[in-house]
Amino acid sequence: MLDPGRRVDTADARTARRLAAGFAALLGLTWALIVLGALVRAHAAGLACPDWPLCFGELVPRFNLEVAFEWAHRVTAGAVSLAFAALTALALRRDATRRVTARLLAIAALLLALQILLGALTVWHLLAYWSVTAHLLTGTSFALALLAIVCALRELAAPRKRRGRVSPASARTLALATVLLAGQIALGGLVSSRYAGLACPEWPTCHDGLWFPAWQGSVGLHLLHRCNGYALLMALGAAAFASRADASLRRPTLMALALGITQVGVGIANVVLGLPVEVTGLHSALAAALAATLALAVREVALRARMAAPA
Repeated sequence: MLDPGRRVDTADARTARRLAAGFAALLGLTWALIVLGALVRAHAAGLACPDWPLCFGELVPRFNLEVAFEWAHRVTAGAVSLAFAALTALALRRDATRRVTARLLAIAALLLALQILLGALTVWHLLAYWSVTAHLLTGTSFALALLAIVCALRELAAPRKRRGRVSPASARTLALATVLLAGQIALGGLVSSRYAGLACPEWPTCHDGLWFPAWQGSVGLHLLHRCNGYALLMALGAAAFASRADASLRRPTLMALALGITQVGVGIANVVLGLPVEVTGLHSALAAALAATLALAVREVALRARMAAPA
């Protein structure tokens, strides 16, 4: 992070703004890739191309709906990889942009490499639950690394003003929400890969009017996902309340709360409507947006703690 008040060369600032725009566009493409991955899963198209990296031994196979979804997912992933490589090369060319992004770029590169490997393993291991869930978590982490790069470049172009520490209540509630969100994304991947989305076909009860008929197997997994979601929503509400007087945290925490409420509503609709493809895709899109919004709030807390620390 650039020191507050430090003057930035005009050319460096211009380059940083352009790179920030490029990485922001790549972040948007990565978000679309996460949603496309959910649609691949919802269409049961994960093995529509039974080999990797080709599809039926061809670069461009014959298409039906499932093959088109899976092939489009792979092509989009390839575009993300190429765009990341190009933007990384540009960011490392100038000393100023290299200084603020080198570590983040290394982390993002490692995550991208792991994501590519997990994508291959998902096909080779016939959609094993562990590879599907790890693929989702790593893809989300890569998107958050891109978001951090965008923020670092924007702050290089327009350095931050020094601010005081965040209140302990805001920091604690945001930390709790972050842990619960990470768990919720992992549970969502397990619910999907274990085909537990309709293990509880009712709401607010689970099955035959019972709230908690069992805590084992797919029913238990589904109930755990529900309960963690409710806990996450309460943590988001607590974080928004604790940060209501903090101008720089009020907007992201309120946005995260709004996304959390919407996400719970979409999750309920997913169950009530029987997992329609469109609602499933929306559920994944909202989860990725919530992760990014909460990450911005957590980053603000971390940066302000660093700024306020004694030199």
